[in-house]
Amino acid sequence: MKFSIFIKTIFISIVFFTATGFAQQNKPAVESFEKESVLSEYKTENSNLITSKKHYKYGKNSLKWSWSDKASFGTSNFKFLTLEESPLAYGNYFPASPTLQMAIYNEVSQDEKITISYQKDGKKEVWFNLSLNFTGWRKIWVPFYEMDGNAPKKGTAVNYDYFKITTTSKNGTLFFDDIIFSQYQDDRHQFPDNLIPFIKEDKKLREDFWMPLAVNFNRIKKLEKKPISVATRLDLNKFESLITKDLEVPKKYKTYINSLKSDFNTLGIYEKEGVVLGPPLTFYDQQEYFNKDQQGVKRFNDVKAFGAIMRKLSHFYDRSTPEETKQIEEMFVLGTKYFLDQGWQAGTSGGTRHHVGYFVRGIAEGFFTMRKTLYKEGLLNDVANSMHWLFNLGMLLDDKSTFKVNIDYLNTQSYYHLMLIFLVDNQEGQAALLKAYSNYMSIILAQQNEEWGFKIDGTSWHHNGHYPAYGLGAFQNVPKVIKTLSRTRFRVKTAGHQNFKKAFLTSSEYSQLYNWGFGNAGRHPLENNGIESLKDQYLMMAQSGNPEGNSKIDRDVAAAYLRLWGKEDVFNSTVFRDIEGIASQKLKPYKTLPYAATAIQRKGNDWAAIIKGYSKYVWASEIYVDENRYGRYPANGTIELLNNKGESGSGFRQEGWDWNRYPGATIIYLPLKELETKKPLLMFRSDETFAGTTTLNGNGIFGMILNEGSGSNADGDDTKNGFPGKLKAKKSVFSFGDKLISIGTNISSVDTKNATQTNLFQSFLPDSKQVLYSSNGKMKKLGSKEVLTKNSSSKKWIIDPYGSGYYLLSKNDTYIQKKTQDSYHNKYSIHTGKMNAKGKGVKETQGDYATGWLNHGFAPKDASYQYVIYPFLDKNKQADFNKYASKDNSYTILRADNIAHIVKDKESKITGYVVFEADKSLENGLLEKVSNPCLIMIGNEETNVAELSVVQPDLNFEAYKKSRYINFSRPVPLSFTLKGKWNTSKTNFIKSISYKDGNTTFSLECKDGLPRIFSISKI
Repeated sequence: MKFSIFIKTIFISIVFFTATGFAQQNKPAVESFEKESVLSEYKTENSNLITSKKHYKYGKNSLKWSWSDKASFGTSNFKFLTLEESPLAYGNYFPASPTLQMAIYNEVSQDEKITISYQKDGKKEVWFNLSLNFTGWRKIWVPFYEMDGNAPKKGTAVNYDYFKITTTSKNGTLFFDDIIFSQYQDDRHQFPDNLIPFIKEDKKLREDFWMPLAVNFNRIKKLEKKPISVATRLDLNKFESLITKDLEVPKKYKTYINSLKSDFNTLGIYEKEGVVLGPPLTFYDQQEYFNKDQQGVKRFNDVKAFGAIMRKLSHFYDRSTPEETKQIEEMFVLGTKYFLDQGWQAGTSGGTRHHVGYFVRGIAEGFFTMRKTLYKEGLLNDVANSMHWLFNLGMLLDDKSTFKVNIDYLNTQSYYHLMLIFLVDNQEGQAALLKAYSNYMSIILAQQNEEWGFKIDGTSWHHNGHYPAYGLGAFQNVPKVIKTLSRTRFRVKTAGHQNFKKAFLTSSEYSQLYNWGFGNAGRHPLENNGIESLKDQYLMMAQSGNPEGNSKIDRDVAAAYLRLWGKEDVFNSTVFRDIEGIASQKLKPYKTLPYAATAIQRKGNDWAAIIKGYSKYVWASEIYVDENRYGRYPANGTIELLNNKGESGSGFRQEGWDWNRYPGATIIYLPLKELETKKPLLMFRSDETFAGTTTLNGNGIFGMILNEGSGSNADGDDTKNGFPGKLKAKKSVFSFGDKLISIGTNISSVDTKNATQTNLFQSFLPDSKQVLYSSNGKMKKLGSKEVLTKNSSSKKWIIDPYGSGYYLLSKNDTYIQKKTQDSYHNKYSIHTGKMNAKGKGVKETQGDYATGWLNHGFAPKDASYQYVIYPFLDKNKQADFNKYASKDNSYTILRADNIAHIVKDKESKITGYVVFEADKSLENGLLEKVSNPCLIMIGNEETNVAELSVVQPDLNFEAYKKSRYINFSRPVPLSFTLKGKWNTSKTNFIKSISYKDGNTTFSLECKDGLPRIFSISKI
């Protein structure tokens, strides 16, 4: 009997807990109030709750709360989302915390407040207050760790059982929609605003320039306006006119009113009884949890798409018939009211506005173009306030010590700040803001020693590294600013103009003809990255005058324009060449970019070899959650050969590309699933400081210590990183004349299952029948694979499909192959199945390729290689390549081991030293030993007057915490000893010269990885 009762008790308990768990699971994580029956789940005091169609976000309804006297409503009908259930783009990579997210509509502003709280077992645990001094929609994100009361720590899961809203206001009405009771949200992204000013109170908010701040907005309101001169008024009129002209579309585009109306109607906006209704106007909606069962069909207007429609309306406003103009005006005004009512007013951040500049450029242009209409309709002040808040315009008025260059700002906000100044309805205010703007731009453009921005070598730093794709955005917009303000009292000052010009022109030096190659592509490999789109900007910079402001034409930029686009622009070519006497730009045969661990060897416009490494301070590539997923090897000492047809015309294609096979790279060949990191974000830097390059008389040398075993991640809190194969190598490339001598030593890995290899080339085959020539003979058939053999009279050699020759000096097993390759798009992740929309759904790719590589075997201990590349040979040299290469006695490899790689070139009379270890006798040439690893080139060392080019490649960034750096170089010492007695003229970087045992020791101060070039004379 007792046993039976016990069994029944157990059964009832199981049923109870199962039912309870099931009930918890059925509770909503988000409440959109689409069904009136949900009201039964809410308890009220002095309140009336109904579902309402008057205002709503998703779905068709919201919760309307009307109250009198002290009132409240609450519910236990909810559940909290786990970390795994929350839509986090990077999973748990960046710290994330439970966050309340909700939308609130207020019809009548009042100086009262509501309190939002959570309870547990009847006890009030956490809460915060919300002011009611607003109208329209407001979206808030409030992390629980920011609430008052017994707040949890960051990242800690929460477990409350009751949600409650109270007020002591005598009466009022509010509307609530899309309450997400708790989802994990990226802790970087919850933004404060006038409603929730307590968010991130402990942070230095000005460090995030995306974040609109009340203190900045108030600076605009308090700005002193002084009387201005007639000349200043004329300048302001000129600027406004130039911006207006810039935004115009060509006159050939006519008004098609039905098309405009059709586009506008897709927004679903309408006015009913004085209320503007429509789907929610969203920003980055992917960051918020959505449930179709609760919220209905997910219909919304993305603010970027909305802005594009509004901008299009503005484009045709002044070129239409009176009736069409009236219709455009009506649509634009309705759209503006909708924009403001949806919670895009000044003082609100809508939960988050991170990277907002990328999304609101269209609407800003539309508002600028329609500013007179907005003024007429009484909307200009509200729109100006909204834009000034959203774009954080008041940051220009902060103390100049806070000004920090950021390429995102230069790309998405700099030109728009200039534009939005002219939403101020009086010229005195415009002049005051414009003076601050000119000062701000002049300061940040001149900065070289900030975390990001334009470095002394001309590189464009973003995301803690040289990132041309982001630099491109700055290069597209800053020239508009410089051109607009040029030759006026508001012009960008000389230092800022000069530093920007250097970075701008450097983009032409690291590109061939327009492409900058895969090594510096960031997260965008093989996507035709380049500067071709900058034609107009090069012309603007040329026509802006020089940085000193004493010439109407910048001759340097005009020369670059002539080289890049002169043939297709007869008019400006005539002006520059015939009238101004400017010759086409002549590029240096060798360019060093130490802040990118990059060297560029070139032969005029014909070809360039882009050589790329990485180090403790320079990352290898940017691997994102859904971009560049297989980007482990593009900087492993790679050599990309580009002809004058750019990447695509040189055999580099996305389709079928084997992501293991970046040319020049030393790698562990992995299946793509293993090649892809499981980390959502990785910008790998090794622990090695040796990666650099130097140049002398148009020749150059490059060297790096490759170490995949230990390093850091340049972004996020995940500072310690490494790859399991622990691949290591010492690599160098000697560029003399029209050849590259590539050397690798001390190659090792611990991977016993996958081969370690060094890639020679991977070339797309436009014609699968194309013959591949080598010392083995002709390879014709697709699907062929061969090991090159060596006979007694010659070495192994290959000519790739684009005419470059590879002459093998070492005895490595050398493979060539012609094959149809199957691969994955770089924007598709095998591990997560995610596909970036820019990949257009093409997960798998295919293409025909010829490849060549050197095999070092499994887990090599001390492998090596030596080979010479002759880029883009003419037909005659290709036809007799073995004879041509074997008779080339212009160079001698003097040493290639763990201590140094040393090569002597007879034609240039230069010896290049890539020295990996200090204080060791080098035994070859004039250089005896060095105090630190370095790169040295010595010309004419057998004469009485020699030339030296010296680099100590350690950038020596200062660390402000583990694996996090202030990204500019500090001085490093270097001493080196030469055989014999030598002297030199006094320079500021040579600190001392000493003599001992018939030898000479020079002590230098090096910085920025840049060459110290000087001459010495024998005593």
